[in-house]
Amino acid sequence: MCSCMQSRQRYKASRTGTVASGCAGAKSKNLLGNIMQKTLIAVAVLTALSCSHALAADTAADPQDSTATSSTTTAKLDTVEVTGSRIPRAQVEGPAPVVIITAKDILNNGYGTVADVMSALTQNLGATDNNQNTNGFSPGAQAVDLRGLGPNHTLVLVNGRRIADYPQSYQGNSNFTDISNLPTSLIERIEVLSGSASAVYGSDAISGVINFILKKKADGTTIDFREGDTQHGGGSSQRLQITSGYSNGNFDSIFGVEFYNAKPLWAYQRSFTDSRLDSPATGSKLYADPVFVIMDEDENYIDPGKATCDALAGYDQGSIVYAYRKNYGNYCGSYKDIGYGTLENGRKAVNFYGSATYHINDSMELFVDLQAGTSHQESYNTPLKWENSYQLNGDSSPVPFFNQATNQIEQWQRQYFTIEENGGFDAGKIRIIDNTYSLNTGIKGSLAGTNWTYEALFGHSQNQLENKEPALISSKAQALYLGPSLGIDPDSGYNIYNAPYSRLYTPLTVAQFRSITQDSVDNDSSRSENFSFTATNTELFNLPAGPVGFAGVAEYGNQYYGLKPDPLSLDGTYFGLHNTGAVGSRDHMGTGIEFSVPVFSKLNISAAGRYDRYEYSATTASKFTYSLGIEYRPFDSLLLRGSAGTGFRAPDLSYLYAGLSGSSSGGTDYFLCRRDEPGTAPDFLDDCSNGDVGYNGRSHGSTALKNETSKSYTYGFVYSPIKGLDITADYYIIKLNNEVEYQTTDAVLREEADCRLGQTPGGTPVDINSAKCQDIISRVVRNPANSANNPEGITSVLVVPINAAVDRTSGIDFDAHYKLETDRIGSFDFNLGYTYVATHTIQLFPGDAVNNELTDLYNYVIPRDKTSYSVAWTLDKLTTTIHGSRIGGLPNYDGTQRLGPTFVYNGSLNYRFNSHAALTLIVDNLFDSKPGKDSTWTGYPYYSRSWYSPIGRAYFVEFNYRFGGSESK
Repeated sequence: MCSCMQSRQRYKASRTGTVASGCAGAKSKNLLGNIMQKTLIAVAVLTALSCSHALAADTAADPQDSTATSSTTTAKLDTVEVTGSRIPRAQVEGPAPVVIITAKDILNNGYGTVADVMSALTQNLGATDNNQNTNGFSPGAQAVDLRGLGPNHTLVLVNGRRIADYPQSYQGNSNFTDISNLPTSLIERIEVLSGSASAVYGSDAISGVINFILKKKADGTTIDFREGDTQHGGGSSQRLQITSGYSNGNFDSIFGVEFYNAKPLWAYQRSFTDSRLDSPATGSKLYADPVFVIMDEDENYIDPGKATCDALAGYDQGSIVYAYRKNYGNYCGSYKDIGYGTLENGRKAVNFYGSATYHINDSMELFVDLQAGTSHQESYNTPLKWENSYQLNGDSSPVPFFNQATNQIEQWQRQYFTIEENGGFDAGKIRIIDNTYSLNTGIKGSLAGTNWTYEALFGHSQNQLENKEPALISSKAQALYLGPSLGIDPDSGYNIYNAPYSRLYTPLTVAQFRSITQDSVDNDSSRSENFSFTATNTELFNLPAGPVGFAGVAEYGNQYYGLKPDPLSLDGTYFGLHNTGAVGSRDHMGTGIEFSVPVFSKLNISAAGRYDRYEYSATTASKFTYSLGIEYRPFDSLLLRGSAGTGFRAPDLSYLYAGLSGSSSGGTDYFLCRRDEPGTAPDFLDDCSNGDVGYNGRSHGSTALKNETSKSYTYGFVYSPIKGLDITADYYIIKLNNEVEYQTTDAVLREEADCRLGQTPGGTPVDINSAKCQDIISRVVRNPANSANNPEGITSVLVVPINAAVDRTSGIDFDAHYKLETDRIGSFDFNLGYTYVATHTIQLFPGDAVNNELTDLYNYVIPRDKTSYSVAWTLDKLTTTIHGSRIGGLPNYDGTQRLGPTFVYNGSLNYRFNSHAALTLIVDNLFDSKPGKDSTWTGYPYYSRSWYSPIGRAYFVEFNYRFGGSESK
């Protein structure tokens, strides 16, 4: 868990140690994808041309009963609050596009979890961590990333209210919201606003808002049970949901509980991930993992002999072999060790939701909403490893030793300890226990004789997490294998040990292994509290074209974030595990207003403005944001719309308060290269003797950060040319400024050289006594000039987060829904969603080149487009649905080209016996498509885990029964 200092990790799916799944794009499917894209463009053009001849559409339908995946109808409804505005309105569509996913969509499209729903969302365009993540900084969480700007720029709400951040940082950097603990079966609908909404909700809502709306009504008592399994084994699951309600006089309530259990999917359970021989690599790049290795001074393997490896052959479930690696030599290794890890983590969870209302009178009510959950996740990463003579200060650079037993310099390595030494799989599991709690209570009502409504709310949300991870204690392993140090070898300067080879090639007993390992336990927490008062008036006053709507809000709150890792993970005690702490809080105040103004009968304008102020440490950060929306209906069946707004994100608590972290790093010593070898090449990497040096890369947070800011625009149309058909197309632009990035050690070393030498490489003078130079020089720690070992050499470089990057993206969202009803063969629902990314550029630091993320195929493993489509057929009591997802071609491992698109199809069959009982059969991944082949993706497991799933075909049966309630449901 070292501090992540690489840039743009939210996009770059690691090219080693990653897992993915999907479908191989056959030629016929590639052709279908091309036809679909051309068809979408043609439909949009023809639609626009036919506007003047359109028929008025009759689309009276309740969006909660629709199977459409977007809010694109022109229905007349009772006033409801739609995500993106606090003013209730009678129409679902507004100036900015809002996607609506109903509980019925979730069931019919085969989604088992909230993460499945979000993966299919076409606006979710970031390469985020998911349930396949077994290590790193937040292995127990799942994130969502609208527009690919990073999970921390997507605001996640539950019932329109904020919840606490996940108590671990995303990839070691930013805060984010975990969606894995949200109860899928208790969701009424999900509303997704993909655009800036800071003027309504404040910080975070730069790329959009996702509002999970839980069920508010109970019609009787409902029991829903779902059982699932996979065709190829592993990953079976069960889910039980019970909802009910109670009413008596002025009291109403609903409550529900969900129990969820999912078994892990192991890599050895899939033929394409159970061995290193599955790799597309050939020749010297394909070799067994070295399990037992002794190297000489030049890091060549010292041949143990075939007999030694044969004696170990029964270990690691019989996979140890006498192996050979080109340019290294012979050793004892395994091709199957990579199969002993989880591809999908096991998970057990219980989630509860309850809502109660007491009606004081016809115009006032008390309410309380409670959501609580606990989840226990188990995953298995690669087994623990050890290598001799690691320094115990966080620096992971190996140091050889002089072996008195063989009279030579050596380096010993256990690349990993076998399953038998570990005592089985259970002992090596990473266990994450996450307890969440959210309470919202207050009073709401209306003022008698007026159109004013109000809500006074107190909200409290918290997240407590315990992370237990097996760790190896370096000093104990060193003592076990090498014994005590016998002094310093005068010729090499290395420690002397007397270590016969039999110690390394004799597997440890379980007791011995336990003596050098223990669980590293982190206890992390986050908390959010908020007081708010909201007032709305749908008829503040009347204009000739209609009433003016108004909403106002005032808020005060506090956030806390505490990473409290095992102290031994901070000082280098554990081998290969170095953690980071972060503890801090901030206060927040905000006020905002909104107006909805009917300029004339066909034109409505909405506007919002909000001021927010954050206080943390001795610093304050404030921002005023605004938004403007326009809706124009030239005739009933066509809505032209647009929106513009500013957004911001207050500095992450993780960025502000991250403690000191270290990791092994390397780079160019520009100071020594320019001073001692001034004739070398400008980049020094090839010619300078100090062009590639190692050092300890350090980082910590900074309270000097400012707000990130953004500008966002959307414009498009909603068109209903005939009854049952509605089409939307919207173009979006988001520009994010002052985005927080950790400085690179390379940039610090370049500036340090300028300061020490008094000028830039181009000759511009630099004052070494300036505050900036003194700060930069203090961050680069060097050995003294008279040091006997590496004089003036770099020992560590410190970087901090700064507001630097400029991120810009634009594209098109297209949605279409058509419902065809017939007298004889039932009704048909057709849905199509498509997002195309036109541009996505990034400039990480001032003066850097602007990088095109869509053409930089090595650093940004992201698609250019995503598509979601479905068709549902309902005949009497039977409904069957086919749902497909298409991901545009991802870059190959080498970053030289985009591969073909991938497709996954789900199918469901729902039969309602009567108003109380229903049975649903679901098949996910109907065609059992495997992850697409990439001949260059040689890093295990040979495809990107951020985008695809290795599960294969899976089957589910779900039975729903309702006791009591109405007969018409």
